[in-house]
This record gives sequence, C-alpha cells and structure tokens, in this order.
Amino acid sequence: MPPRLLYLGDVPVESSYHGSTLLYRLFQHYPADRLFIIEGTMVPPRTDRRLAGVAHRTLAAGRARWLNTRFHSRYSWWLTVTARSRSGAARKLLGAFAPDAVVTVPHGFSWITAAAVARDLRVPLHLIIHDDWPRAVEPPLRTRIDRVFGEVYRQAATRFCTSPFMAEEYARRYGAPGTVLLPYRSADAPAFPPPSDRPGHHPGAPVFAFAGTINSPGYATLLRRLAEAAGRRGGQVLIFGPLTADQARASGLDHPAIRIGGLIEPSALMHRLRAEADVLFVPMSFALDDEASMRMGFPSKLTDYTAVAMPMLIYGPPYCSAVEWATRNPGVAEVVTSEQAAELEAAVGRLADDPAHGLRLAARAQSVGDRDFSPAAAAAIFLSALEAGHSS
Repeated sequence: MPPRLLYLGDVPVESSYHGSTLLYRLFQHYPADRLFIIEGTMVPPRTDRRLAGVAHRTLAAGRARWLNTRFHSRYSWWLTVTARSRSGAARKLLGAFAPDAVVTVPHGFSWITAAAVARDLRVPLHLIIHDDWPRAVEPPLRTRIDRVFGEVYRQAATRFCTSPFMAEEYARRYGAPGTVLLPYRSADAPAFPPPSDRPGHHPGAPVFAFAGTINSPGYATLLRRLAEAAGRRGGQVLIFGPLTADQARASGLDHPAIRIGGLIEPSALMHRLRAEADVLFVPMSFALDDEASMRMGFPSKLTDYTAVAMPMLIYGPPYCSAVEWATRNPGVAEVVTSEQAAELEAAVGRLADDPAHGLRLAARAQSVGDRDFSPAAAAAIFLSALEAGHSS
C-alpha cells in the first residue's frame, strides 16, 4: 500500500486550472482512504470540483479582504510569521488519520504550516513547486520569504520542480537537488486522433485559442498583440479561463477580435479547443519583472494543448521555458521570440496560409507531448519518491 498522505496547502486540489488541476490529476487515482486534504483558504471552496471520496478539511489562513487593502504588505508579513503556529490547528483537523508523509505547494502561506506539521510529526515533507514563489511576492517581504523557502526546501525529502531549469536554479540558490516533474496529462483525458489532412476551421482567418490564467500585465500585452494581428486578417482570439468581461476591460483585452469563453472543465475544454480553434496560443511574458518566472516555470497548458493535436504558436523571450522546450524539440510549434510586430505578423501569416505547415506542427507536438507529459511516468516519479521517503 502507498503511504498515508496529507496534502496541506493554499492551492486547492480541484479540477479547474493551473496548479490545482495538476494536483487533482496527481491524486485522482491515489487510494482515497490513504489521502487527507487540508486546504488553507481565505474564500469558500468549490466543493463540486473536488476528488470524490477523499477527506477534505479547510484551515483558516487569513482574511482575503485585508490582502486587497493598503495594508497588504503588513498583513502578508503577519500571515507569513504566524504560519508555523497554525500547525496545531492543522493536526487537530486530522483526527485519527496518521500521515506517513506531507505534501505541499509553495504558494500563499500554508506551505510553511505544512513544513511545520511534517517536522512536528517527524514524517517526510515533499514539495511540488509550480512557480518561483519567493520571487513572486512583493519586495518588502521577499527577503524573509526567500530565507524561509530555503529552509523548507532543504528540509524536504523530495523537491519536485516543474522544469529542469527550475531544478538547476534552485540547486544553485539553495544548495539542494530537485527532481524534475514536468506537468502531466490526466490519466483519463480524452484521446484525439492525429491531425487530418483538412485545413483549419477558418482558412485565412484563423481563430487562436488561449486557455489559462492571465497572471501579469505581460500576458495581457501579448494577447492584445495577437488580437491585433489576427484581427487584421479577420481572425479572432478565444480566451478560456477565469477572466471576466470586467477584468478583460481593465486589462485592455476588450479588443473586437477577442472572445471570452469562460472557465470550462478540462476534458470539455479540450473538445472545445478542437472544435472551435485553429491554433493554440502559448504566451510567455517579456516583462523584466516576470523574467525569473518565465525561465523556471513551465506552462502546464502544453500538456493538454499537445494532446489535442493542433498547431501551436509560442510567443515569448528566448530564455523562457516554453521556447527552450520548443528548441529542444524542433517542429513542435511556430515560435516567435521577438517583440517586433512584423515577426508576429509573419508567424500568423504562415499559420493562416499554409495548412500543411500547421498539420506538421500538430503531428510533431502530439508525438512529443505523448512522451514528455505522460501521466503514467509522472505517477511513477511521484510514487517512487514517496516510497523512498517512507522507507528512509
């Protein structure tokens, strides 16, 4: 039997998007009676997206409204320094469940609580790192978070990094090795046939689709540029995710060529992409403030994008992880690494006017994705680490 596992973190385990979806996929076939989930929460959770049959509890991690005031920095500091003290409350929630290991995602504040729980219970801690959280927080708090993160990183029995670039940087920064665990597909994801010889749905005026969250102004800028380039050909940009119409206006994404598709369950989303889009879009911000995240974070959308077997357009700086992945796997996507408008226009033109080119990209992307984002391979890496930590 696999170890009894406690997940404690602020990233909810649910079938939604980004890190939450990856956690859901990782745990969806774990024995339900050997898994206990505690989610640090500031807002009510969506219980309809949870894993069936698994014990879920919530741990109050603070008040969200205080993070949206001028006291944001001070309140974040307070939640950080008090995170360890919430270990006792977390352990009470476990009841009779005695975990053999603790898993967390460094995001928000409850990962610090999780590290304290693992230390108090004297069980291995396993980190799953999706983003460079120490560099994501505001500068006044960054030094303290970086120090705490380094301590927790070295405490962990396993440090799962979402890309080889992250593992390399963290080994240099914190003096401990990481295990690469690329984003992965769902074990029960729908299967799509290889691309056919038909042209796109909208010849000459392609519909580009983006699925995910818009985490910074840098992403919004690239989506707006694509809308301008596609719009000049009569094409469109379809955005799936939690973006609302009001948020789109505030981000400058109220362009006539942009359509908001809403947040859709992952398997249904894959069918919508295949049915409505011609090209799948992977933006990676050029903004200097986002450089560290772009280097180390790996876009999880590539897992489902490659499964859908459609041509992709990757638009980002040469150093970003998506471009590095495409460079290591030639022919998986149309790639633009310059902010010059002419370069993006040319790529849009190639995808719009040469269906055979798109078919070649789609076939290559599906093949490489089958290899790199295998759920079976991810599960084997994860279980091997848990068992090694349990037996040590």
